[in-house]
Amino acid sequence: MTSKAQTADFRVEVIGKDHPGLPVFFAALPKDSGWPPGTVLSLTDREPTEFERAERYIGVFEGDKLVGALSLHSTVSGNYHRQHNLHFHIDVLPAWQGRGVGAAMLSRLIELCRQEGYWRIYLGTLSWNERALSLFGGFGFRVEGISRAAYRVKTDDGDEYLIDGIGMALWIGPPLKSKPGNWKVRVGGGPAPLPGDYSFAIDGSAELDELVSLYESVGDQRFRYPEIIAGAWRHSTNSVTVRRNGELVGLARGLSDFHTTFFICDLLVRPEQQGRGLGSKLMRKLMASQGRIYQTVLLTDPGTIPFYSKLGFMHWESACLKMHRPVRPGDKIPEVD
Repeated sequence: MTSKAQTADFRVEVIGKDHPGLPVFFAALPKDSGWPPGTVLSLTDREPTEFERAERYIGVFEGDKLVGALSLHSTVSGNYHRQHNLHFHIDVLPAWQGRGVGAAMLSRLIELCRQEGYWRIYLGTLSWNERALSLFGGFGFRVEGISRAAYRVKTDDGDEYLIDGIGMALWIGPPLKSKPGNWKVRVGGGPAPLPGDYSFAIDGSAELDELVSLYESVGDQRFRYPEIIAGAWRHSTNSVTVRRNGELVGLARGLSDFHTTFFICDLLVRPEQQGRGLGSKLMRKLMASQGRIYQTVLLTDPGTIPFYSKLGFMHWESACLKMHRPVRPGDKIPEVD
């Protein structure tokens, strides 16, 4: 049986393994798809993969041509312990990448899993694949594990290096006691366009009193320590501010080594200005200021994870944090033996 959904440029169907479009799609798909450019393939890479051996697929069609496919891999029948899981692979023909095909398949996948009673959807990908990680993160998939140096890559020009494997999953089942709330996928909609009286500035200036007022407006208790706010602002390596009619209504700032890691310290928007897309625009401008840095890191509250997921961030469960009492000017800092 085939189920269909139609979009402006293509249609989405659930198809069986015998669909005539699948062999043509697999033949047209680059054999090094999913690998870094220039990867030399092994003999086993040229054999049929798990992706090609599924029983069912979610396919995207332009007319009669299959341009994207997502393979569905259920748990072995009778395995009660894992029957709530569904594993998948996804790929799109190069000419159709960046046109919403992957997002259409993931939307249909989540819908199908809800209909068929799956609670957990999971996959594996490679750490180099920024486009895929951003796509999955935007749908609420979170990182559950990293396989360090799991894959060895040899390139056409003789280079060899190791890359990490990333395990990601999306929970759509009943709320888990170990985490607050439940994951929700947000598709479409979005904030209203920004009025013309908002102005953004990269590494713009700000007075201490307006910084303190902004921190206080969002309930950040650091507003009680103006010296800390002043020092943090002064030593930030990158910042973006947004003003409305001259008033500071939002900021984002971070610290960078300019090569491997950019740590986002703060994203603040006055409560009465929230819901207008200011936070997303601040984040995009702040991250753009770093160019092609290796990783961007932040700590956040559980309730804001969907917001950052839509910006391509992945939820990482393994984070360590040590807090210290605020230090004021003149306070003695304990010596370390």
